[in-house]
Amino acid sequence: MPWFFQEELSQSFVSLSTEETKHITKSLRLKEGDPVWITDGKGTLAKASLANIAKNSCEMVILERSFQDKLSQKQLYLAVAPTKNPNRMEWLVEKAVEIGVSQIAFIICDRSERKHIDLSRLHRIAIAALKQSKGTWLPELKTVSFWQFLNDPCIHTENKFIACCGKKEQTEDISHIEYQQKNAVFLIGPEGDFTEQEVTAAKMHGFKPVSLGEKTLRTETAALLVACCFAIKSIQTLQTEILPLQAGV
Repeated sequence: MPWFFQEELSQSFVSLSTEETKHITKSLRLKEGDPVWITDGKGTLAKASLANIAKNSCEMVILERSFQDKLSQKQLYLAVAPTKNPNRMEWLVEKAVEIGVSQIAFIICDRSERKHIDLSRLHRIAIAALKQSKGTWLPELKTVSFWQFLNDPCIHTENKFIACCGKKEQTEDISHIEYQQKNAVFLIGPEGDFTEQEVTAAKMHGFKPVSLGEKTLRTETAALLVACCFAIKSIQTLQTEILPLQAGV
């Protein structure tokens, strides 16, 4: 069934936006009575039926609801320095949401070439990616300076890592990391990498240097690699926990 997004799902009837209505009538050509799924991006998934379809508006009747607990899943917080080309950040947001990143902070570092981020546009891209991947949790997007981020209460976890280019042979490879808690935070620097002062400050705040391999990656590629590695490790952990239960251990 088609997947839609609506921020408020507490009522029995839901009125969709003009944009979503056009998608229903012109792209999908759905009719009244057709079943659909709706999520609010905050864990709620509702099964609904289309009703009262007009040119610029559409109502849905909520039939049933379910909730996916975010705390029961492993959560990745990406902190990424924005690239000079905004298209690369848009691409990253799309792919990171599809994979399942919990939060994305665009950190303004000393060597950042871009200081302004169009969060409203990235939010729309994130919503589209959430619907495409049939997700129920929309990640929080925000812009913050590197120094402010180090004091963010959301990063209170033992799994804090900083990906920096220097001395890779002395840092642990990302594929070898064993996460001690469900949450993890990764710092990804700008094209010119973090400054020595930033790396030192991150270490003082509990961030451990991590290597992403021998190649020097673009910022958005490095961030996506982190998201993929974390997702794979989460799946492996889940399988380790579930298989003994299925075997009756």
